Amino acid sequence: MRFLDVYLDSAGPRNDTGKFEIHVRLSRSYDEDLKLWYSMPFDQRQYCSYELMDSFLIAALLKAMEDGATLRVHGPVSSSLLDNLEEFQIIFSQWFPKKYNRIDIRVDSEVEKDKVNDEVILSFSGGVDGAFSALNHVLKRGPIKRKLFDVASILYVEGFDVNIEYDRECKTVVERNRKLLETYKGLVFLNVRTNLKYLLSIKRFWISHACVLVSVAGLFRKTWGGVLVGSSHSYLHLLPWGSHPLTDRLLSSKSFEVHHDMVFTRLKKLKALAVWPEALDNLKVCWEGQYKFDTSPDLNCCVCDKCVRTMLAFRALGQEIPSSFPGELTIDKVRGLKNKPFDWSRLMFLNEILDVARENGKDRDPLFATLGEVIGGYELQRKF
Repeated sequence: MRFLDVYLDSAGPRNDTGKFEIHVRLSRSYDEDLKLWYSMPFDQRQYCSYELMDSFLIAALLKAMEDGATLRVHGPVSSSLLDNLEEFQIIFSQWFPKKYNRIDIRVDSEVEKDKVNDEVILSFSGGVDGAFSALNHVLKRGPIKRKLFDVASILYVEGFDVNIEYDRECKTVVERNRKLLETYKGLVFLNVRTNLKYLLSIKRFWISHACVLVSVAGLFRKTWGGVLVGSSHSYLHLLPWGSHPLTDRLLSSKSFEVHHDMVFTRLKKLKALAVWPEALDNLKVCWEGQYKFDTSPDLNCCVCDKCVRTMLAFRALGQEIPSSFPGELTIDKVRGLKNKPFDWSRLMFLNEILDVARENGKDRDPLFATLGEVIGGYELQRKF
């Protein structure tokens, strides 16, 4: 039988960096051990707790399911989280049967605690989804009017979109986010660096990113009662994905709730964000440029798939492309979209852009005529 054992190895300050670090060991009876770490500025230690192993269980879960190993957690875990993970496993093993198996989870002890308050942490990297959530729940200027959350903290996970090796660029994004939002409500700004994304397979990060966010946010359960995760896809196009309104809630416990924000299409989010030009001028959607085009990871490369389709979305809406995208949008860049395989998510976003362009009478624009040629003949369907 295979076992993956989770141990909290250490937690304390590093005098040479001025950071507070948490080190977790994932010991595997069938392979080499994995070493997970979280690092944060020392002044954020006051908000952090790790007496429960919930965050580390969530961090290890998908790796254990991928390995088909019994997961043994050495420390206390919330009973309500274990209840929810039973259903989470059923869903993920059916969505991704070639990758994940249902496994047994064994813990040293089960406990249950109440959440400290109804305030939530907003996961925010400066992208469209996080900016839209901030527009609604922090600025109170978005289309959501009633189901609003009390956002008390902004969390940026270093190593999520910017590679953890880029220290200066991570700091740039942190300060940019702080400057954008610091005038609202006396928010607490958190930034945590972790290697969890890389332990869970960077190539298929779209499956595991909710677990990364919740694992990090859950470290702050002693101060806030939950985390708000920006939605990825609209209700028209909900298919298996790492962050989903059906499954994100199943990473919750009674002491720390996970909320998947209300779902809108990407184009509707961008349209709503027109009332917040500062967010658009600081928008960052790019993650591929640092790997493919050797561009600075704290900026939009204006060449990769995600940059080009976001720039196209602004044009389809009849809006100016903001200064956060300094490169020119050209027909050759649109034509280059065909150089990457079309999965259902990419094809869905591109179809949405083309539909809005046609609604706005822009179908004869050479950019959208080219986009129609690029995606013509492809069916919008699930492809994994």
